Amino acid sequence: MKHILKMVLLLTLTIVGNTTVYAQKSHQNTLSLDGTWQIIFDKDNQSRANKTYKNSNFLAHKDIRNIEVPSVWERIEKDYEGVAVYRRTFNAPIEWQNKIAHISFDAVNYRAEVYLNDHVVGVHEGGFTPFSFRVDSMLNFDKENVLTLRVLGPILLDTDKVIDGMGAMETPQWRGGITGGIWQSVRVVVTDKSYISDVYVQPDLANQSANVTVSATNYDVYDSENIVDIEIREHQSDKLIVTKQINTTFTPGKNSLTTDIVIPNAKAWSPDSPNLYDIRVNINRNNALSDSVSERFGLREFTVKDKRFHLNGDEIYVKSVFLEGVYPVGVATPVDMELARKEIKLAKEAGFNMIRPWRRPPPPQWLDLADEMGVLVIGSPALECMDLPVNTPDLPKRVVSEIGKTIKRDRNRASIVMWELYNEVRRPILKQMMQETSMMARDLDPSRLILDESGGWAFGAKVFLPNEKNFVSFNDVHTYPGPNMTNAWFDKFLGVGYTKEEREAFGIKGKPIGHNLKPGVTSFVSELGYGSYVDFDKVNKRFSEQGNPIVPPTRYHKQLGSQLNKVLQSDLADIYKTPQEFFTEQQEIHGKANARMIEATRLNPNVTGYCVHALTGGDWIMGAGLLDLWRDPKPQVYERTKAANQPRILSIRTFPYSAYAGENVEVLVQGVNDLKSVKGTLHVVVSDSAGKQVWQSKKEINFAARISTLLEHSIDTSTLSGKYIVDAKVTDKHGNTIADYTYDFNVFATSKDNNIGTFALADQTGNLRAFLSDNQISFSDFNDNTSIDTPVVVAMASKPNKKQKTLNKQLKAFANKGGIVTYIQFPYIGPKWKSGVLSKGSAVHMPLSIKMKASTGLWAGMSHVVSDHPVFNNLPVNKAMQGIYENVRPKISMVDLKAKPIVTLVANDNFPDMTLMKRHYKGTGDVWVGSDLSEVDFGKGKLILSTMQIVPNLGKDPVADTLLINILSYITNR
Repeated sequence: MKHILKMVLLLTLTIVGNTTVYAQKSHQNTLSLDGTWQIIFDKDNQSRANKTYKNSNFLAHKDIRNIEVPSVWERIEKDYEGVAVYRRTFNAPIEWQNKIAHISFDAVNYRAEVYLNDHVVGVHEGGFTPFSFRVDSMLNFDKENVLTLRVLGPILLDTDKVIDGMGAMETPQWRGGITGGIWQSVRVVVTDKSYISDVYVQPDLANQSANVTVSATNYDVYDSENIVDIEIREHQSDKLIVTKQINTTFTPGKNSLTTDIVIPNAKAWSPDSPNLYDIRVNINRNNALSDSVSERFGLREFTVKDKRFHLNGDEIYVKSVFLEGVYPVGVATPVDMELARKEIKLAKEAGFNMIRPWRRPPPPQWLDLADEMGVLVIGSPALECMDLPVNTPDLPKRVVSEIGKTIKRDRNRASIVMWELYNEVRRPILKQMMQETSMMARDLDPSRLILDESGGWAFGAKVFLPNEKNFVSFNDVHTYPGPNMTNAWFDKFLGVGYTKEEREAFGIKGKPIGHNLKPGVTSFVSELGYGSYVDFDKVNKRFSEQGNPIVPPTRYHKQLGSQLNKVLQSDLADIYKTPQEFFTEQQEIHGKANARMIEATRLNPNVTGYCVHALTGGDWIMGAGLLDLWRDPKPQVYERTKAANQPRILSIRTFPYSAYAGENVEVLVQGVNDLKSVKGTLHVVVSDSAGKQVWQSKKEINFAARISTLLEHSIDTSTLSGKYIVDAKVTDKHGNTIADYTYDFNVFATSKDNNIGTFALADQTGNLRAFLSDNQISFSDFNDNTSIDTPVVVAMASKPNKKQKTLNKQLKAFANKGGIVTYIQFPYIGPKWKSGVLSKGSAVHMPLSIKMKASTGLWAGMSHVVSDHPVFNNLPVNKAMQGIYENVRPKISMVDLKAKPIVTLVANDNFPDMTLMKRHYKGTGDVWVGSDLSEVDFGKGKLILSTMQIVPNLGKDPVADTLLINILSYITNR
């Protein structure tokens, strides 16, 4: 007996030392099969017919290559989609005879057919969760063992390919989850006949205990008497806390036992104190160790109470950030876990307490770090919805499988506090499955919050509290306003959770952001943010030194970097001396937008958290990141977002942002305080752009917990003109700054000297005519008798109508003869989604064909760069539109005009071929240049075309007024 125990111990020490140990079901006696394997890429799908998975046939193949496991096969075969056959050998020690052996895979994407020594082992479908097969009867003990896998990877880009009945986008995959082959670890697990298949720990913080369920299989043909030993240790100190021994009988087949274990002096797990416990379960039979499994867990409770998130009984305001899960070299996983450690560290340092890995379960090593470093995590399966994966008869079973396996894999994780099952559901089959899968999730894991759908597109989001099967209504909101957080957009954030009557009573204008909102319920803005380019020169230099040239991240970074540099050198060299100037400006706009969205969210008392999109970018979402793909911060984005995340912040709003001289500007200073109330002094100073003070205030305040209004003041602008800065800060009794904030507003002095000559008007909106009349600007109505020397100003209704056809014929003839026609507003049909395809927009009822593209930005940065031109007299030029241009900044831009833009739009396609099907993996589309203001030759005349939002803002925003006056002056004084 001593000899046997010594042998088992030796096996443990010599084999486990070479094993990648994960917290998830870490068996004691394992043999790692990570390392160098062989692979044959079966491009013509002949491996099944040719039985390539048989050892002799494999070795006879002429195209055998080496591949490291774990890794994605795209690292050695560019963009490979289809089938590959893997092979490796290993030796089984003679001591394994009469033992039970399993081959365990942490994840193989997507379908894995497993063979051992030319014997069929089994098949598994699903690319992101673990599986195992019993193989002891197939092992060789006198010669090497040959393990082969025929793997069918996901089909994503080759839309005509169908393999084994599986076509493009039919499997659950999403962005950072695109991985082919054996991309996580493999091992052999050796036990006696009592095998532990699962250890599930449900923490009970209130009672300082853990409910432990041990699932085991008795591979004997008779009942067996077993002693189950459970020990719990503090993870950090390895201090033994408690032990428990249970005598039990296992019948042949599957068995389960459940017990409660009190944990003396229990320490709760939280982001500030990530206290972890190790639990080891040993099964002894016949006085010998049969199996031993270790897990890691934490004691914590995350729930909703009084419409707020609570962690361990205390209210917590959730500050979350997306993680796209794309890495520069490993693609799906970092080749060095220090990169993962760095991204979590930077997220915490930026003030985030939660990470939302985007639509695929992170690798176990990443979750190990999340547990250890202390960050809340939203768990979600590899399901995006939003029409993906595509509808097939297999969709329901694949959805159920992904949800169930993901929860079972990660339900012991201290960091995972909530399951998010779906995202933005549109399809009937998934809508009707939501309740079913929520109940399945509840049965698998009673202890966590369950969110049925992020975004609430189907019916409005619902959450299920721990241990509850009855749902609670929940507002889960997604919004991407672009860079312009105007007062109107700010109010949309403030309106979440209120009735229409309540919004009117509070002075909150317009409808709130979100789908299917309900008043008076817990609200979470789970998607917000903007985007900007990384410093491509710096990032691509690192790719050239350390990257893999064939993987998509290297390629699409190189593509965008080179294309942007070409555009900046050819189109905008007179504005940006270096590409870095352009990237820095974009990042400033991105950072300001993120911060403003966070402020608006935090100032709504109905909202209990938010999620910024995203910590890192990747694929077609790469612009959203606070960090580049190498996990280096984009400084302006990271620092401004970090500032907005701080426990105590100030926010300033001015009404309006751009004022007419003589119009009072209302200044509102508010505070958000996640900590205890503190007394302090509020200092507010208003200065002009030269630093001269216009107004100041100093008063003692109570910086109250949650939300407070600290100052409301009206500024007389009758003697003001230009840009003004509002500086606010709160100091404590020692003069230390508790919180500070800087904001600006603009005042426009009116001028009667507009230097406008004769022009004719064709206005279908009424806005332009009314503005001209109100400002006593004379004009004539355009008709067939209008002189060819009289420029024409046109404002058509944005929505196409029949009257525009007649007007278009007149204007086209007028320009052809030599006239100047200026379109301040014209009709267009915007891009629309239909059956997974994004159509291209186009102008209609116009003298020439004009293609249109959306250019707000959403999660991607789009720069509308203003040249120095008479149209922009008295306005900022040689820079991208921001701030003062907030209301007139275009939402849609013209492309392929044969004229140099006066306002140049620089962007790239998010959907390379405009289809939903291909917004995956290979990255973004090409850089494109658009125009928001151009002067185009047409016949003997000219067309001046603008997509700026001037007409809707006339008389409301002095910037719109100024632009119109400048345009009229420009065309009438040529």
